[in-house]
Amino acid sequence: MKNIIQLKHSDIPGIRKEVLEDQGGICQICKKLPVRPVLDHSHKKKNKGSGLVRGVLCSNCNVLLAKVENNATRYGVSNQDLPGVLSQMAHYVCMAHYPYMHPTEEPKDRTLMKSSYNEIAKLAKAMPGYNNGKFTAGLKMLFKKYNITPKFYGDNDGTTS
Repeated sequence: MKNIIQLKHSDIPGIRKEVLEDQGGICQICKKLPVRPVLDHSHKKKNKGSGLVRGVLCSNCNVLLAKVENNATRYGVSNQDLPGVLSQMAHYVCMAHYPYMHPTEEPKDRTLMKSSYNEIAKLAKAMPGYNNGKFTAGLKMLFKKYNITPKFYGDNDGTTS
């Protein structure tokens, strides 16, 4: 290993730029161009790390990494085991899923766009109210009767699927 150089706070911008160029200008974790680059280092106090600079990360990846490292011991994962656990987490997240939907992920009712409601309101004489965009049975019937495709907030192209 090269001789270790103790940095001053005033050295950080220059070293950050140098390390980022050495990394090809991208964050070492997400591999994107960092908007707010951060000079990352292994923390001595909480993680019994070396204090040495590891690289440059985008601020989001730096915060996420800090949360993982700082909380690992709280959840019974030692610093020595952390790389293996993170590797297994990556593998686990990429695994195929079971065909069961968790109850907290129940699909929410879609919200009818106000413009779509107004379109049908021009044609129909007796109209149920907009009612915060709830797509009621009465509205469904009117859209079907007038052969108009309703549009919902959140749909990519504004159409139903």
